[in-house]
Amino acid sequence: MNTSLSWIKAYVPDLDVTAQEYTDAMTLSGTKVEGYEMLDADLEKIVIGQIEKIEKHPDADKLVVCQVNVGSETVQIVTGAKNVFEGAKIPVVLDGGRVAGSHDGKQVAGGIKIKKGKLRGVDSFGMMCSIEELGSTKDMYPEAAENGIYIFEEDAVVGSSAIEALGRNDVVFEYEVTSNRVDCFSVVGIAREAAATFGKEFHPPVVTETGNSEDVNDYIKVTVEDADLCPRYCARVVKNVKVGPSPKWMQRRLASVGIRPINNLVDITNYVMEEYGQPMHAYDLEKIAGKEIVVKTAKSGEKFVTLDGQERELDESVLMICDGEKSVGIAGIMGGENTMITDDVQTMLF
Repeated sequence: MNTSLSWIKAYVPDLDVTAQEYTDAMTLSGTKVEGYEMLDADLEKIVIGQIEKIEKHPDADKLVVCQVNVGSETVQIVTGAKNVFEGAKIPVVLDGGRVAGSHDGKQVAGGIKIKKGKLRGVDSFGMMCSIEELGSTKDMYPEAAENGIYIFEEDAVVGSSAIEALGRNDVVFEYEVTSNRVDCFSVVGIAREAAATFGKEFHPPVVTETGNSEDVNDYIKVTVEDADLCPRYCARVVKNVKVGPSPKWMQRRLASVGIRPINNLVDITNYVMEEYGQPMHAYDLEKIAGKEIVVKTAKSGEKFVTLDGQERELDESVLMICDGEKSVGIAGIMGGENTMITDDVQTMLF
């Protein structure tokens, strides 16, 4: 189980500890911390800059010379990046700063120090950064350019910390959770332990029910045939769905614990699973035959293709989620390829 410190602080806002203090105290109180990773390790003097002017390099066709406003001053930076443009807001490591890795994604122990110098005879006083040079990947920051400089949104504040804007000023803790503490297989559970350990107030997530007066039973019927393996199964229908990116705060929290942001529907299910320790899956209601969910065990030798394209051979011990005709998911594990969500989805079953 992993959590980021910033996500824990969402529920324990008065928590003010170092990574080592947190590790020691949580372990002594019974929630063993195996280790932690500083996401901003080897990242120094990196701010948000804005490109004010771009000119061709006098002696190199593949290089351009940029005048970049970094808040306190305008500096000249030479780059070979193809995706930069005037007005772009980008991460800039200043002279004497440090990045975590190279542009090809290889992380370097201790980081790489950036110094002012000359590129083909032209002075350069810093470096624009890709997401790989900042210690992450495009998988975790899907909006990042492929093999290019990271471009911030228009509301990014010039001169402010690029590391903070990207959520890299964080710590990720890894826990050893024993089988008798399933409540700690969630961020909320860990946060509750942290509040008790440090004597701080715990603020659980506030959930406000929304919806209209329509009866969900008009859309879907739920039947649990094996109550020993699944004592409770809940379903909710959401209409007029639009697939798109999830909010940046949600993407950042998921990325901090190693979950790749995909889209709002997938990210919601992963977020709830991490926050509450509650598996959740999203289905296109139009692909649910008979408008019915049946929770039961598989047949011996039953074959089922999961979302990753792998065919699984099942037996009677495997709990399945089925519709009125077929299996649509392995309970709590992975959905089926036969009900894969596409961008055309209009009505969702959560």
